[in-house]
Amino acid sequence: MRDGVRDEVGRIPALDGMRGIAVLWVVAFHYIGFRQQLGDPWIAALARVTELDRIVRNGYLGVDLFFLLSGFLLALPWFLHARAGRPPPSARGFYERRVRRIVPAYYVQLVLLFVLVMPLLHGRSYWKSDLWVYLWNAVAHGLFIQNTTPLTGGSMNANGALWTLAVEVQFYVLMPLMVPLVVRAPRVVLAVALAITLWWQWAVQHDLRLLVDAQLALGAHWHWSEEIVRYLLTMQLPGYVAHFALGMVLGRAWLALRDGTAPRWLRAVLGPAAIAAPFVVWLALAHSGGFEPGHARLVAAAALGVLLLGAAASDARAVRAVLGRGPLAFAGRVSYSAYLYHVPLLLIWNAWAKDVDGRLALPAFMTLLAAVSWLSWRYVEQPFLRSGSVARTVPDRERGEDREDLQERHAP
Repeated sequence: MRDGVRDEVGRIPALDGMRGIAVLWVVAFHYIGFRQQLGDPWIAALARVTELDRIVRNGYLGVDLFFLLSGFLLALPWFLHARAGRPPPSARGFYERRVRRIVPAYYVQLVLLFVLVMPLLHGRSYWKSDLWVYLWNAVAHGLFIQNTTPLTGGSMNANGALWTLAVEVQFYVLMPLMVPLVVRAPRVVLAVALAITLWWQWAVQHDLRLLVDAQLALGAHWHWSEEIVRYLLTMQLPGYVAHFALGMVLGRAWLALRDGTAPRWLRAVLGPAAIAAPFVVWLALAHSGGFEPGHARLVAAAALGVLLLGAAASDARAVRAVLGRGPLAFAGRVSYSAYLYHVPLLLIWNAWAKDVDGRLALPAFMTLLAAVSWLSWRYVEQPFLRSGSVARTVPDRERGEDREDLQERHAP
């Protein structure tokens, strides 16, 4: 039985573009962060456009958009099965698809991180400085628990973006247990998830004494500060469970809109709300000083969720043209590999391409990133996805369905 998102729902073209926006936003955020002190002319030019500069400098919200997308897409088969009165999708099948989607490209990137990136940044004998630290980093990253200690949370200062992969995979572990609850009581689950996230954001700042003390004891040798430990605690799943829950609820709303069963008020307000969403994001960022730490991010994430739903549900030709094909769609297709490689490539670029004319730096770096991302997508991601699709569709081929069509439909 095929329970993957594309198997059951088909392709949602606008979401390729939304993935593209998410990854380009994160890349721009890190580009500024790592090249701010190098006199990059592109950053200087951006600084002259104040409002755009603010948006780019808050590009961590691209991560929030990725989390929303995960909840939105991955819950759809559960909603469809419930509507049809079918048993829920197989948890084993879900985990198998997630492994095929996430693990191969991630592990290839980890190998390159240890055998190529680290020597280029720190010398060929970097591991001799502290072998056990690097061994523990290898284990923690291999198990997707790198966000659990400051020793591994920064990914050896070579790919600090990887903490989000740990959060994502930890969510996958819980998802087959969580989605049936969302199917039965979406509003209740969303309210509980929001309460958990709000509490966690408050507790990270003001409580969690036992956890903080345990981390400080663990890191006594490295003299971790309480500030570092509390920052680490912001990188845990409870701080983002509301994002995933909101994505699931939005996925349910999209199905209702697609099938014509959505309430009239939702159809009436969605268009104007989606148009207003970018302005809400901007206001949340502009006035974040008035929020409890992290709350402005939740407001912005909620607005991004509305924008996501509006894009997915839109039949407008312009939306399909911008998001469903062209540069944003390409960026969306290779977004996972681009996310995996953009920080290491940026660090290597800064270390080994210092003499490149500053005006050429951004286009040259983006060209390199696009090439590496496409190669990873084409030769690592796609073969594993296609092999999984073929394995799952053998019974259907025996019933005479078209082989090539079945091979094309794999989980996103």
